Amino acid sequence: MLLERRASLTPLDRLASAAAESAPLTRVARQGLGLSTYSVHQRRADTVAGFLCAFSFALSGLAIALKPGLLAPIAILLALAAARMTESHRTLAGAAVIVATLGFFFGMIVAISTDNPLF
Repeated sequence: MLLERRASLTPLDRLASAAAESAPLTRVARQGLGLSTYSVHQRRADTVAGFLCAFSFALSGLAIALKPGLLAPIAILLALAAARMTESHRTLAGAAVIVATLGFFFGMIVAISTDNPLF
């Protein structure tokens, strides 16, 4: 029955129905789907956690070349905060923790072998 109804539609009617199906949901339709502000806040937290991971990666790279005793612990704390904050970027946050820890380790090795300050 549905196929017969779709077959009887003109191309213009098919285009209008396709546009209506792909249109963004109105507020009433969102409430009917059970979406809440929790998902909006969760997406914001995931966005912030992604930025914290990126900042942690940058600090980890700097910790190898500069003062690892100061920069690497900050990078580790940022990565741990991001890991606790996010649900969708768990793998990225875990990689940030590992990279920050390795940045501390190799930064200490480079600082000791080149007689640079640790702090």
